[in-house]
Amino acid sequence: MAFDPRDPDAALVVLFKHQAVPNAAKSLEAGRPIYDDIEVCEIRRPGSRDWQPYPAHEFSHWTSDTYGGEQRKVTYAERFARQYRQFKEKQAQTKTGTPLDQVPFLTEARRAELRAQNIYVVEQLVAIDGQELKNLGQGGRELKNLAQEFVAESKANVPTLQLQAELEALRAEKAVLAEDNELLKRKAMTAGEAQFDEMSDMQVRDYIKAHTGHEPRGDLPRKTLIRMAADLKPHKAA
Repeated sequence: MAFDPRDPDAALVVLFKHQAVPNAAKSLEAGRPIYDDIEVCEIRRPGSRDWQPYPAHEFSHWTSDTYGGEQRKVTYAERFARQYRQFKEKQAQTKTGTPLDQVPFLTEARRAELRAQNIYVVEQLVAIDGQELKNLGQGGRELKNLAQEFVAESKANVPTLQLQAELEALRAEKAVLAEDNELLKRKAMTAGEAQFDEMSDMQVRDYIKAHTGHEPRGDLPRKTLIRMAADLKPHKAA
């Protein structure tokens, strides 16, 4: 396709690919890392090292409908239709599940062999049977058994993982509440101290003496005097 200088996208280097994204809900339910393969669009500008991936089917920009004139959303897959079509024609099918990289009993060489046979997640290895299992060669049955054990052990750990997730959520909630309470205390303290802004140090000392019967001892900083006076307000109200 000829370069069109009037097209701002013509100079862009666009690449579509699959990207594995962690699925927190499915991982917690399964007791092992579960990833979803999503299609992303990587956009690079000539002369710049910066680039960013965008979900292929999310909003890119608005355009006007040719016939009705109404505005409609355009996705990255629609915006770069030619590159996306090439990607779909060449890209191997991927699956949702636990990627082979997350499976401890496989070597890198074995992972490469499995991918060459279109096995990308451990769930596929569990389900494989018949001639496809024979195609794995020597040790194929053992791999399937190890995959089954891995999945079974993962499911057995689900209650523990769910409990840990609940405890972490409670800790996070407790931390937020503690932070909110501390903020409220600071605001209340600041409000209580504000009434002494117009007083001199001697007036603050007199205020403390009037409410306690004792004058503050020593050459105390103004901040300390105001804090002492502000702390007396609740006792006075009582």
